[in-house]
Amino acid sequence: MAPVAIAMVLCAWLGMNDAEVPLAPEIVPSMAFGILTSTTMMLKQPLCYFDNVVGLPCSPNQCEVWLVVARGNGVQKFESEKTSGDILSRSPYPDAFLDDMSPNFFITKVGVQNSFLCADLPGLRYFRVGAEGRCYSTNCNGVLPTGTTVRVKYILVDPSTETIESDSRWSQPITLLTPKSSSSIVESSWKRSGSMVVITVLLSCCMAVLVVLLAALLLLDWSDFPGGQADNPEQPHLNHVQGIRRYNTHNLNNSEYYSNVRI
Repeated sequence: MAPVAIAMVLCAWLGMNDAEVPLAPEIVPSMAFGILTSTTMMLKQPLCYFDNVVGLPCSPNQCEVWLVVARGNGVQKFESEKTSGDILSRSPYPDAFLDDMSPNFFITKVGVQNSFLCADLPGLRYFRVGAEGRCYSTNCNGVLPTGTTVRVKYILVDPSTETIESDSRWSQPITLLTPKSSSSIVESSWKRSGSMVVITVLLSCCMAVLVVLLAALLLLDWSDFPGGQADNPEQPHLNHVQGIRRYNTHNLNNSEYYSNVRI
């Protein structure tokens, strides 16, 4: 009887978990800006996650993919309540992370199943958690508590009954960034920055002096260049020469003297 009982328990366990797909959400493996911030994160879209799930009551154009975001004991709370018919409204976003007594999970819609079928599409395919900022509707995609650690999973929902038909595994813990306070900034880094500014100013002044000296040198070279002012000076000495009296010797003015001179 014991082997039969064990087999029945095993079959029951497998039957309860055959709707779970062996995939888990991951952070986008890229160097794109803003993949992980203090309140948001970018996840890989659930491509191919639910393609092989059979016996669904809704078609790929009708079934919806949702995302569960949980922290702390929110994972256990969601798992204990996920078979409820009102699971989508069990934990409204604005009240999800108020304190330890809060549900500590919220659910937000990602899109219809047909948008995430297996396909080799170009570009970066991602879903940003927290894209709607500080919102107040029940299932809005709001920002997360700053620097918190969360786990996420995708679920497939039949919109006609709002029940979960399949789900993925939970992701590994994802820790958001924690902003540094002003008191944690090392003062020496500011001093180094101040010294860099002083050095930059001094170098700039030296460069300006060198430019002025170079301009003066070029100006002097231009003045000595043929055609410059140095080759066309004013002629004050000519005026001085014109003012000199002209003296004539008497013997050179005597016409008789020239007539008697023979060459």
